[in-house]
Amino acid sequence: MVRTLVRQQDRRDVMGRALRWAAGAGMGAAGWPGIAWAGSGEPAAALPGGGLEIHEGARPAMVLSAQALAALPQRTISTHTAWTDGVRKFEGPLVTDVLGAAGAVLAPGSKLQVRALNDYVVEIPAEDFQRWPVIAAWTMDGNVLTRRDKGPFWIVYPRDDDRVLRDAKYDHRWAWQLRQLTVRAASR
Repeated sequence: MVRTLVRQQDRRDVMGRALRWAAGAGMGAAGWPGIAWAGSGEPAAALPGGGLEIHEGARPAMVLSAQALAALPQRTISTHTAWTDGVRKFEGPLVTDVLGAAGAVLAPGSKLQVRALNDYVVEIPAEDFQRWPVIAAWTMDGNVLTRRDKGPFWIVYPRDDDRVLRDAKYDHRWAWQLRQLTVRAASR
């Protein structure tokens, strides 16, 4: 199974290099399924694999596809992280917009439980999303995040914009390889 995933990723990497070469050679995207040209003549950004499963209360879960997430308003955060070198540029929708697209509401006092592909789970207080523009990043430095580099989605805070976020207690909230978001009501 692991070998198959690596081979599929290698094929995607080769395909990406071929498409970049074809674009540079002016060959166009004709015949390449799923590739659309932007107005500048460059291939449109690829999308991450998978989607995000959203849960809230007793309502049935909703899965937002990568296309649905990419259609939401996108935000850019340029910041340092504890896991990368230098300032990195991340792009993705606000987590609150992702929840809103699924009809979920993160009320004051509630928490967002975030689950990763490896079943890492962290609960993030709603106040984080009200205080900072936290995004579900799907690109880093213009490249679509893959499982190899913390994708398909990564919770990203504007760490360089507020000294408070440089405290190590926030680092564990930067969950990556997201697969599920669950709104937990405020405890009574």
